[in-house]
Amino acid sequence: MALTEHEAFTRLRDVARQVDSALVVDRGSIHWIEPPYPGVSYNLVLGDAHALLFLPAGDIEPPGWEDRLRQRLESARRYLAGFTPHAR
Repeated sequence: MALTEHEAFTRLRDVARQVDSALVVDRGSIHWIEPPYPGVSYNLVLGDAHALLFLPAGDIEPPGWEDRLRQRLESARRYLAGFTPHAR
C-alpha cells in the first residue's frame, strides 16, 4: 500500500531537517502519484531557491528508505545551493 501524503511529508520533512536545518519541504506541495510511475512530488526550498521534485516510491517506501531518502535529499540540497545568493 502506498504511503499517505501525510506520511510522505513527515518522512521528507524529518530527513530534510537532518540534512540541513534550512532545507524546507512545502507541506502543500506533497502529491502522491500513482502508477505507471508511483512516487511523490514535492517542493523543496533552500533560502530563495525552490525546486519541484519527484521521488520514486522505491526511495521512500520499502525497507531501507531512510538511507535512500537521505541520499536523494543531500543531492537536492547540493543542487539548490547552486541557486542561493551565497553561491553567486
